[in-house]
Amino acid sequence: MNVWLIRDLEPIPGDPGDRRLMRAGMLSLALAGRGHATTWFTSSFDHYMKRQRTTRDETLAAAPNLSIELFRGLGYRRNIGLARILHNRDFARRWTQFAEASAERPDVLVTDVPTTEAAEAVVAFGTKNGVPVVLSIRDLWPDFFVDFLPGYLRPFARPLTTPLDRQVRFAAAHATSLIGISEGYLDWGRSKGDRQPNVLDRVFPLGYEIRSRPDAATVAATLQRLGIPQDRSIVGFVGSWGATYDLGLILETARRLAGRPDIVFVVAGDADTRPELRDEFRRLPNVVVPGWLEAAEIAALLSGTAIGLLTYVAKAPQGIPNKVFEYMAYGPYQVATLGGEITQFYSETNAGRVAGSDALGKAIVDSLPLGLDATARRDRMELFDRRFSAAKVYDAMVDHIEQVARR
Repeated sequence: MNVWLIRDLEPIPGDPGDRRLMRAGMLSLALAGRGHATTWFTSSFDHYMKRQRTTRDETLAAAPNLSIELFRGLGYRRNIGLARILHNRDFARRWTQFAEASAERPDVLVTDVPTTEAAEAVVAFGTKNGVPVVLSIRDLWPDFFVDFLPGYLRPFARPLTTPLDRQVRFAAAHATSLIGISEGYLDWGRSKGDRQPNVLDRVFPLGYEIRSRPDAATVAATLQRLGIPQDRSIVGFVGSWGATYDLGLILETARRLAGRPDIVFVVAGDADTRPELRDEFRRLPNVVVPGWLEAAEIAALLSGTAIGLLTYVAKAPQGIPNKVFEYMAYGPYQVATLGGEITQFYSETNAGRVAGSDALGKAIVDSLPLGLDATARRDRMELFDRRFSAAKVYDAMVDHIEQVARR
């Protein structure tokens, strides 16, 4: 089977550093591993490091049966803004030009929202050429877009978001198969496309690829190197310092719990993107800010963490974010400020709890016994291995893509 996977914005094999692959990367490897000729289309722009991978279009042989087509991208400095919209439009245009000019036709197309521009382009091409399309809803884009636009762009929000909404409605209506990363996301996609449930519409969680779990000696050595005290219970956050994360809440909570000598907060990620907040964290005696971590360092940190924090701003669009599975893979108990679907998920899995922003400190203290209990920690990791590991999730997704291609 010949599969084209169209997804910008993710790390690719060969990016510098010990970078972990995300959904498109893991899915592309699973497809290639099944023996399918797989082409992943992305841009030259590294979304996370804000750098260009190459100065020209390029084709990479990433693995047996897997090639990556890089289109020279415009790039941008801010995750939300006009420059990113222009980048997304350009990528969709470049992909359409490539697809129309190509002498071959794939057996199935796979793409995501975001971006709406690429989703519309891929679904339009599939509809025109009789190629089935699997559309995965990974973000409620652009419904939450206005809330995170820079202030100077908000007066122009409607002209900016109306085309994006039209694009996602078209894509969701005409895709052969609609995938949601949760039931809520699938329902949102069906509503956008005004489509009735069918057997090809499915839920596949994000999943997480765990290479190996570090042993105690590796964890201890990593924590020591990062300057993290090992005689305290770690309350940790690992992730980007983007607009949807309420890192200010972690700062205020750390201040309130500064008198607890048994707790240390570790706030990891791209701290240099928010230098003022980074410096405020570093002024607190009970906080460590190690900066950007490689995948092996994240594994060691989370393996030594008692409580994993998922603090989001009030209008954050996430339902059950990838961080849930990343934390679960290494066992810390989770405390989240999200509502909605994650509440039911925690109820079913005992992986964490939801707390209001005004009660985060109390929730952390009350949850410490569950975070430190070795048996409960092992149960969380075993549940992850059974249901949410990348091997389980993406093997099932490949089965589904094969089914779509056959139909």
